[in-house]
Formats: sequence, C-alpha cells, structure tokens
Amino acid sequence: MTVDGVAAEPVPQVEQPVRDRGGRLEFLDALRGLAALAVVIQHSAERLWPGYFGFSQQHFGLGQFGVFVFFLVSGFIIPASLERGRSLGAFWVGRFFRLYPLYWACLIAAMILHSIHRYELPTDFLSHPVLNFFNNLTMMQFFLGGPGILIVGASWSLAYELAFYLFLSLLLVAGLNRRSVPLAILALCLIAPGAGLPPALLNGSSANAITRSIVVVATILVAVVFARLAADRRAAIAAVVLAVIAVPLVLNQPGESVLTFGYFATMFVGTVLYRMTAGEIRRWRGWAVFWFAVFVIFGISTFIQPYQDSASGLWVHWIKQPSTIIPAYLLFAGALLLRRHSFPRPLLFLGRISYSLYLVHALILDALPHWTRSVAGIPAQWLTFGGWVIASLLLATVTYRMIEKPSHALGHRMIARMDARKRAA
Repeated sequence: MTVDGVAAEPVPQVEQPVRDRGGRLEFLDALRGLAALAVVIQHSAERLWPGYFGFSQQHFGLGQFGVFVFFLVSGFIIPASLERGRSLGAFWVGRFFRLYPLYWACLIAAMILHSIHRYELPTDFLSHPVLNFFNNLTMMQFFLGGPGILIVGASWSLAYELAFYLFLSLLLVAGLNRRSVPLAILALCLIAPGAGLPPALLNGSSANAITRSIVVVATILVAVVFARLAADRRAAIAAVVLAVIAVPLVLNQPGESVLTFGYFATMFVGTVLYRMTAGEIRRWRGWAVFWFAVFVIFGISTFIQPYQDSASGLWVHWIKQPSTIIPAYLLFAGALLLRRHSFPRPLLFLGRISYSLYLVHALILDALPHWTRSVAGIPAQWLTFGGWVIASLLLATVTYRMIEKPSHALGHRMIARMDARKRAA
C-alpha cells in the first residue's frame, strides 16, 4: 500500500512477547512515569535546597536524566506509530491531538496565573509578549526565540520531539526510515563535530550573512537530496516542505550544538532498539549501537573543559554529562530486557499521566505558596516539596482525564474518517 504516495509496510510483529495493558506497552509506560517524576522532583527540590541545586548542576541532573529517558522512549515508539500503515497525514493528526490541546491549555493557564501574580514569565518574553505568545503556540519556540521566551519552561524538549517527527517523516518519504543503524551511528558521530557549530545561526548574537547562507545551503541540499530519493512527485513535494521546515529550525537551536546532536542521536538509538525488538535487525547489532552510544557519550564528555554555570556560578566538570546520561540509557535497557514482565500499576498510571505531569508541574511550583513553618516536626521545606509533588500528581490526573483523553479520542475519530474517505475513493 502507499502512505500519501509513500511506500509503507505494516509494522512487523515483535521478536518476543511484550507485556501490554490496553494497547500500551507496560515497560514504556513505566519509563515515562519514572522520567516525569524525575523532572518534577528535580524542579521542586532545586527551588528549595540550594545544596541540591549545586549537586544537580555539578554531578547528577535528575531532570536531564528524565528527559533522556523520554527521548529514548520517543525514539522507540514513534517509528512504530509512523509506520503502522496509515497515511503520513494521519500520523500528524494523531500527534497534534496528543500534544497540542493540553499544551495550549497550559499556556493559557500560565498567562492567567501571571495576570494574578501567581506565575513568573521570563523577562525576554515580556519584552514582546504578543509575538512570543504566538511563537509558543507553535511548540517550536525554543528554536524560534530560545529559552528566554518559554512560557512553560519544560516545553523546550517538546521542540526536539517535533523536530524528530519531522526528520522521521522526511526519512519515510525518501524510503530511508528503516536505515536506523547507519542513521544512529551517523548521528552519534556528528556529536563531536557538532560542538563547533555556533548556536542560533539565523537570529542569534553571532548570526550574520555567512551563517544564514549556511542555513540556506543546508536546507536546499537536504531538500534536493530527499526529493530525488522520493518515490513520486507527491512524496518529493512532501520532502521539500519537510526539509524547509526542519532544517532551519534545528540549525537555529539556541543552546550548545553538542547537546542538540546528542538529543537526536539518543532518539535514533531508541529507534535502533525498536528495530531490534521488532526483529528487523539482529540483537547483536542493536546492542552494539547501544553500547557504542554509551562509549561516545563517555568519551566526548572527557573532552569537556570545566565551565562556570551562568545561573548558579558553580563550576561544572566533565563527569556531569556521563553520570547523568548513561544511567538513563541503562534504565531504558533494563526496562527493555524486562518488557515481557508486568510492572506495578501505580507506575503504569504515572506513565499514563506523564505528559500532563511533565507540563502542569511548572504551574504548580509557582502557583502554590511555600509553607512558612514546620508542622508536627516536619520542616517547612519538606511540606512544601510534598505539597508540590502531590498537587502536581492530582492536577495531572485531572488534566489527563479532562483534556488528554478526550483529545486522543477526537484524534482517533478524525483518523478513522480519513481512513474511511481513503477507502471510499
């Protein structure tokens, strides 16, 4: 069959049984739940205990650990969603209704809370609030204007998720989507040279005619190559559109390029592990890519020179990155090896509400006041910490049931109508 003019194959059966509940893979939900909770704990604790903030900046970043787990999960599951035999348009409809309704609700809630002085917005955002609000609506604002315009701080990682979807779609229309092993190795090998690429080539402080020309040339090159690889004219047009959107966005990323390449490489490693689990590649190849990634992360980190963090003033040494990222890889590998087993129900529920928890906890941290005195011998800081975590879990449960689930159902109905029209045509 074809997928919007692009050849598609059904998703192969997994090599070994994978425990699922209601169509959701249990080991992935468990990982999502742990990752989201790690981010909540990081952001809550660093506000309350300066010593913990210093530790997380210098030795082990629990929140960053959680984000890398999320990226591995996305790399594993998104190809399965993209290749399940429906159209590329259906995939994007599904992604839209999974991501945007809740995200937009959080943006609106943040603006309302800010108006009553219960939510703090970045100074850079307030300099052009209308423009920056519309930039935030795209979910690509991290690439458009940098971290200084984020309404919801944790949403920076969603921009990388969307960019990954764009690149996977581009690979699909070119028929390269199953070349996951060479793609992952290429991405890993680009991490080190990527460190020399200046950030924000379009609108950064170092942007000029030369950097913008680099973006234009790279975009044209990618568009031409992938258009020529496309199966037909419709797929070629899709390739050009995807390249024109994806390449400039990623080359305008505001942070260190070495991290950007590391994020994408991590997602491609997740895809390799999916191919291995699906029986598309041999197990030794999948694990070889995994351990090569661990080796690259450790090796590159040893070349990082100590630098002073601008926010904390602390000196960060090379050990911070491998001690944070490699445990994320090992946790994912451990859960993958246990994929045939059942996981605790509370952890699975945490996984189901993980997207809500990831977004709404930022609202809770500003909206709820700190405890000012101890109660029953419990220090005020611990009461505040517990209140934030519990309130985040409660609000995430509500937003999952009232916003996420109805949005998912609406997306499924729209995809079903798209499929019905295609069958009738």
